[in-house]
Amino acid sequence: IKSIDEPLHFETFISLTCQKCPDVVQALNLMSVINPNITHTMIDGAVFKKEAEDIMAVPAIFLNGEKIGNGRKTVTDILREISQSPDASG
Repeated sequence: IKSIDEPLHFETFISLTCQKCPDVVQALNLMSVINPNITHTMIDGAVFKKEAEDIMAVPAIFLNGEKIGNGRKTVTDILREISQSPDASG
């Protein structure tokens, strides 16, 4: 996590009733605390309905505006997604 030297902005759409969402939010928040190049915004789909229109399942994870996954993810899973994502370079 510390070696990431490019800006990565994550957005996670969640539902307050989602049981998987807290794990993903905590993982991304942890990453953003460890590395200042990483930012994370949690978005409650019930509050921001217009933004969440096309989202069918939560948590929905976006990296630099592109969807990279749904469902429960660990820090290891997220790092794997970053390494495979062409959008990781912004």
